[in-house]
Amino acid sequence: MTSPADTVQTDFLIIGSGIAGLRAALELSRRGKSSVLVTKSKIEDSNTYYAQGGIAAVDPDRVKRGLDSFESHIQDTLIAGDGLCQPNVVRNFVYRAFPDAVAFLIRQGVEFSTLPTGEYVLHQEGGHGGARIYCRGDYTGQEIEDTLADVVRNDPNIKVFENHTAVNLITRNRLSKVKLPRNRCLGAYILDRNTGIVRTFQAHCVFLATGGAGRAFLYTSNPENATGDGIAMAYRAGAQIGNIEFFQFHPTVLYELHPENPAERRFLLTEALRGEAMGGILTLEKDSTEDFVLKYDPRGSHGTRDIVARAIDIEMKKNRIPHVWLNVTPEVTGKSKDYLIESFPKIHEHCLKKGIDITKQAIPVIPAAHYTCGGVVVNECGQTHIDGLYAIGEVAYTGLMGANRLASNSLSEGALYGKLAVDHALTENKLSKKHKIRIPEWRIMSVQPEINQAMLNRFWDTTRATMMDYCSIERNEFRLRVALDILEGLVSITNNIYWHFYPTHEIIELRNLTLVAKLIVESALYRNESRGGHYRSDYPVKDDDQYLGSTILQQDSRFHIESIDRC
Repeated sequence: MTSPADTVQTDFLIIGSGIAGLRAALELSRRGKSSVLVTKSKIEDSNTYYAQGGIAAVDPDRVKRGLDSFESHIQDTLIAGDGLCQPNVVRNFVYRAFPDAVAFLIRQGVEFSTLPTGEYVLHQEGGHGGARIYCRGDYTGQEIEDTLADVVRNDPNIKVFENHTAVNLITRNRLSKVKLPRNRCLGAYILDRNTGIVRTFQAHCVFLATGGAGRAFLYTSNPENATGDGIAMAYRAGAQIGNIEFFQFHPTVLYELHPENPAERRFLLTEALRGEAMGGILTLEKDSTEDFVLKYDPRGSHGTRDIVARAIDIEMKKNRIPHVWLNVTPEVTGKSKDYLIESFPKIHEHCLKKGIDITKQAIPVIPAAHYTCGGVVVNECGQTHIDGLYAIGEVAYTGLMGANRLASNSLSEGALYGKLAVDHALTENKLSKKHKIRIPEWRIMSVQPEINQAMLNRFWDTTRATMMDYCSIERNEFRLRVALDILEGLVSITNNIYWHFYPTHEIIELRNLTLVAKLIVESALYRNESRGGHYRSDYPVKDDDQYLGSTILQQDSRFHIESIDRC
């Protein structure tokens, strides 16, 4: 139970502190609006922090000089999306990515890498037809997150609540006996991890910026907090979830036979190592110079992530090998040792600690869950089907990613939609007393003694192992049904725990993780075709007649495929 002192009232509540959430907070402040931002741990603990490669955008000035084109970026994104991108969303994104994302970051103080001439260093990653990836060495996300976090902490219009875990969204239809056709979000119940008290956050508009769900899989490049919280909360509130079966596996994370902590995120080896500018290749043997991905795609190791990850998975199974090799040595790439170290300092340093000198030897790599291509369905402004509720960043399905994400589009999407959502909220959601109804305090009917943490850990591990074994890169109906049987049991168990024990951070995350894992499997079962990041060995070809649209899930309704013109 809470008390009035545990209630926080704000016009704008932002849940999550990656690039999308921080942009929304800063955009609101720029318009003279105050906001509250809550995050599960520190501001910096987000997926954004771990983004190595960079942020994709076409600079209009480079277009004028004939060095790049908007149309090239548009087509690259559509091709990667494998038929499921929304063309008008892609076009709007490409034209606005530089002025509304990259230029914004530069104004905040983000220092992208530059050449001696003063021009920006631009990488070309897999699937891109030109060099358009702005970076800060190989730690772009860290540079962006640290810079924005510092600006946010010093902004008097933004009140930050760290170590606060969102439990559930509060909606009008949940509180009222009369169910209206159009629901509205009124805030959220949020656990203060410092005190163990669930606090009521009342808000006129809520921005979900909670990131993705990579922790649903055993092998992932995502940090511990990527547990699908926003997707799970939105689903329980009645929002639509779209294309959640499309999960992008990054082809290259560092393979370690005996990692220090098997549950930790796997160290990412950026796409830029295999881009045209660097020229790294994937091989089956340590000393080989044969790019085996050429058997699967004419672009070889420079292809899009879905193709490259699937090629690795097939070859590992066929040859019964635990990993493949990424070779970026000067002998293969033609780039000097100094260039390699200067361009990828963090990777070079980390690998050296593991006994691997990337300037002299190939790197053992495996694919790992990396990016949630689907998510909470939103319109072109980030608005969900629930009034007052926005979803921005990886938690959202905007129509940009389609069946597969083009490398480095995600950071620019997050920064852009943080602005677009605020634009819409300030023009369409006039603050009015008619929306303000009494929100009850958090209550729990019965509280059992503290739950055994070892048991929660086992459920956590079982969920992730189930997803990795039965619903990862290659899927089929038998495997998916096995996964669904296991996950349905886990969802039931974790819901029972949630209702009978006072919620802890660990219980909340586990409840969300099992639900999102189950939704991924259900969506994968429904889509009887192979497309982008969803490969069904029992349905190995695309079926545009039946599946050229979004897989939509909504509580208390059947699955269906619908056009991606929505909201």
